[in-house]
Amino acid sequence: MTERRPSEHRRPTSHDVARLAGVSRSAVSRCFTPGASISEETRNRIMSAATELSYRANALARNLKSQQSQLVAILASRLDTPFRARQVKHLSRALIAEGFRPLLLTADHSDDLEPLLSSMLDYNLAGMIVTSDTPPVAVVDECKRLRVPLVLINRNPEPDGGDRIQLDTRAAAETVFDMLYTAGARRFAVLRPEDRTYTVMGRVSAFCELVRSKGLSCHQLSCGTQSYAAGRASIRQHAELIHGCDGLFGTTDLLACGALDGLKHDLFLRVPEDIRVVGFDDIEQASWAPYDLSTVRQDAGAQAELAVAMMRARLQAPDAPIRREHPPLQPILRGTTEKTETR
Repeated sequence: MTERRPSEHRRPTSHDVARLAGVSRSAVSRCFTPGASISEETRNRIMSAATELSYRANALARNLKSQQSQLVAILASRLDTPFRARQVKHLSRALIAEGFRPLLLTADHSDDLEPLLSSMLDYNLAGMIVTSDTPPVAVVDECKRLRVPLVLINRNPEPDGGDRIQLDTRAAAETVFDMLYTAGARRFAVLRPEDRTYTVMGRVSAFCELVRSKGLSCHQLSCGTQSYAAGRASIRQHAELIHGCDGLFGTTDLLACGALDGLKHDLFLRVPEDIRVVGFDDIEQASWAPYDLSTVRQDAGAQAELAVAMMRARLQAPDAPIRREHPPLQPILRGTTEKTETR
């Protein structure tokens, strides 16, 4: 008797494979379940039938049934910025290396967060890594209830519901100040984006507070976004203030690159002779010859590996105390501060 094949317009199922191989559906399930007990002869028959039917096991459905999942949600925004794109790349690689399956979610507005994250929890996630906007309290509480590990990278410390990788904004401010001060700067300015994020606004506040504690002036120069164009436009907008400054903190490398072009091509200032400039992140473009930007490096690769290690540790010990890690920062001295050594 000839076995019936599924229609060309219908995807084959485990039932079709079982029928063609002459085995039970439970045998098919065991065949596609890592570590399950099944004879080599039966496995070969099932795999031969699966190949003939172009059948692929539904891993998501299997995970939902078994209450086991390797899916890890990565929440990110501003993927058009070089640092965030690099961060997501390293997170994806680190997760895959540890046997997880990354699932990228993007949300550019806070209002999108709660429904998006809540819906993801229906997929029996192994974990969640948030790089953008602090998740709502309701989502944090639901992660706790479901024992879904939550790792937040450079997010607001409230609410207190997940392991955190948090840059020390005071240490960042001290590093930037030392780079500029050692290069000769005494009158400071800092670019302050209007689309205020926890990370960048923390840098702005900490830097200004530190500069003023030294008895020096620090002007905050508003700019619309965190883009290259906003950095350049801010220099033109605040030209009068800029002419009275000799040290500029760009708060991100992308802003600083825009500011550099504004200083050189719009205000015709010499860098670093007239004004010194320091960025933050050490994106690839910072090392390009037209910019040669002094900056502060935060290691996206090391942060990603730490985030995955923290998530795995939380899976193994759900009730362990919340962890807080402060990754190191590294000053990168280039041409915009005359390549002097920090104090």
